[in-house]
Amino acid sequence: MQRQVNVLAISTFETPQQTVTLQSLPEHGRILDIGAGGEGIVARLGGRAVCAVDIRMDEIREARIHDPPASWFVADGRSLCFGDTVFEMATFWFSMGYLRDRDNKIRALEETFRVLQQGGTLSIKGARITCDEEKLIIRILYIFPDGTVSSVGYGVRGRQGQTIASMREMIESVGFVCRTHRDHGHWFEIEAIKPFVD
Repeated sequence: MQRQVNVLAISTFETPQQTVTLQSLPEHGRILDIGAGGEGIVARLGGRAVCAVDIRMDEIREARIHDPPASWFVADGRSLCFGDTVFEMATFWFSMGYLRDRDNKIRALEETFRVLQQGGTLSIKGARITCDEEKLIIRILYIFPDGTVSSVGYGVRGRQGQTIASMREMIESVGFVCRTHRDHGHWFEIEAIKPFVD
């Protein structure tokens, strides 16, 4: 007896491969990487200075294959397991797209603001997610400072309206001050700081 299975096709938008040339991270201070699993890019760059957080243990296991000497935590970026003002830098490198709606992105940014020291840096690299398709896949070719190359694909829900402008608005709404931003078409990068309070 044969069984029929109805498989609904998911409409997908896939970008051309994007190249991201990485710079060295600061050699002092603690770095929080939110959504750190998979390839563990920030952990591989920052080593022992990095506290790498991901909500999924399987993603952390995958990242640890590269043996970065970071500290790893299973945690939700919207409710971090760290005290106030303990990090000098925080990164969301292509992880913000996994927080599918504005409310969840804001919650993660508020938590990041809380755990950063005054004058601390927020670094975001993110996909532009404006496609009408249900899923977006962005493929990144990372080039490390030592010439090492790593190819990564990120698959996220489409129709998020995530752009450099929407992300800057969210960052500023929780209290960060944007210092620099660059739009690369299919992806963008933003650097912001947590201002000093007199």
